[in-house]
Amino acid sequence: MKKSLSPLLKLTNFELSRLSKFLFTLMGLTVLANLVGYIYIPMKFMDKINKFTIESSATTEEVLNSLGTLSFYDVTMSLWIVAPIAIGVSGLLFYSIFIWYREWFGKNTFAYRLLMLPVSRMTLFFSKFIVIFIGIFTLISTQIVSLFIGYPIVSAIVDSTYFSSLGLIESMYMHPLFLILFPLEPNYFLILIVGATVLLVMFTLILMERSFASKGILFGIGYAMVALAIVLFPLFLSDIFNNNYLIYGSELVIIEVVLMIIVSISSLFTSRYLINNKITV
Repeated sequence: MKKSLSPLLKLTNFELSRLSKFLFTLMGLTVLANLVGYIYIPMKFMDKINKFTIESSATTEEVLNSLGTLSFYDVTMSLWIVAPIAIGVSGLLFYSIFIWYREWFGKNTFAYRLLMLPVSRMTLFFSKFIVIFIGIFTLISTQIVSLFIGYPIVSAIVDSTYFSSLGLIESMYMHPLFLILFPLEPNYFLILIVGATVLLVMFTLILMERSFASKGILFGIGYAMVALAIVLFPLFLSDIFNNNYLIYGSELVIIEVVLMIIVSISSLFTSRYLINNKITV
């Protein structure tokens, strides 16, 4: 066990060191953009309040009736918070592809040196898989910490009269993106299964292209379509048989989890075959 785990840890650490600059850039962008949003949006709101009060000689009640209050949820729905999340997700998706193709760049391809290491080639595969998930959870943790820093900043800038009583946790539960990305609900593990399945299928497609060149692209597209059809098919059963009670919600979740596990396992075995037998050095 120790002998098999040691190479995995070393390769994971190696891949993590290569990811670190890109990951720190995404983290810095997230924190910086968030801080701008935490300061700019409440200050703009208070300027609007003050301007309306002076120009209309309005009472507090009249201001509230006209402009309402600002909640932390309003701040989190702004581009200053949402955009860094979108950039982080798309950035890591890009990196999950780049993490393979980078090895083949240049004349003296580094990929061959990695594949010739005296360890199982799947160790290389799993190290790349683990590193992507480390990057994902690091960005999620950064965003969560940012929210806990941002809430007192917003509440300090906005006058308590015009600041909604909606709390930080309530704002997080209301946010559609946070419900998906953050472990706020018991079904969060489903998101992890979906993410793992997508990543494993993507890795398989890349290995198909590396193994069969232009034909591999067609094989990969076909494989992705089949995998997608398998996972989505149960969602259309009720429409196909015109029976909304054919499968209950809890049963559908179990079926989807089982199908995604099957797709993930098939992707692992396909990747294992390709990396061991079709990619030569």
